[in-house]
Amino acid sequence: MTVMEAARQLGVCIQADERYLAYRDATLAVEKDEQVKALGENLDELQKQYEAEAVKDAPDEKVMSDLQQQGSAMYQAIYQTPAMSALMDAKEGMDGMMNEVMNLLYLCMGDADPMTVEVTEETMAKMQQEMMQIQM
Repeated sequence: MTVMEAARQLGVCIQADERYLAYRDATLAVEKDEQVKALGENLDELQKQYEAEAVKDAPDEKVMSDLQQQGSAMYQAIYQTPAMSALMDAKEGMDGMMNEVMNLLYLCMGDADPMTVEVTEETMAKMQQEMMQIQM
């Protein structure tokens, strides 16, 4: 098996993992969520207003500041919706899985046995120390 064949098989495994499935489902839920859509449209409108003000010969700093504050509040409101909160939780799970996979690959590139090495803080710290010694 080539590296690319193995990478494709890894892709299949990732897409079958419960963390990926949760992330995919949460992404689809956000795309369909009417509250997120409405808030996103409001945020887009605020951004357009901000850009229109910013390109004026003499932009009103107070208007720009107010629009920026409204945009920040709208952005926070989007991330506080149930759908977006679920997506952020699912993304955290995906990020954790991908970090673990990448760390395993880094350890294997450092001659660790791919079948027995454990991705732990200790093994990662050891690998980082070895990498720093090589750079010196």
